[in-house]
Amino acid sequence: MAWTRHGAALLVLTTGALHLYLWFDYFHRVHVVGVLFLANAAAGTVLGIALLVTDALLVLAAAFSFAAGTLAAFAVSTRWTLFGYHERFWGTWQEAAGAVELAALLLLLYAAAGRKAQPGSSPRGSPYLAYARERDPPHRSR
Repeated sequence: MAWTRHGAALLVLTTGALHLYLWFDYFHRVHVVGVLFLANAAAGTVLGIALLVTDALLVLAAAFSFAAGTLAAFAVSTRWTLFGYHERFWGTWQEAAGAVELAALLLLLYAAAGRKAQPGSSPRGSPYLAYARERDPPHRSR
């Protein structure tokens, strides 16, 4: 289902765009966390484009990890501190970013669950192993 992957790509790109906007707005002044906002914007852009181009499981997993990590870092920064920075849990930008990241997580899970097996793949392992089994079946002892 390409629409789930494309929707997730747009949400991941939106997460990156939100972090880039917030970096320009305020976070460029915050030590360490500001650099992480910029890195988040770059990673969101790369992963969003990758999701638009391919449905590889590795890309889906990387995008899921990105969204989960971003949400987890936000939760840590609101509960305790993240590199000395303490964030409020509620607010316009916090709610927007949290909603986008949560929606991305759900769509990425749905995209991964609905992903069809790639041609040449084997349910028992890699395509190479399937070829090796066909070519050289196991010998049975008599």
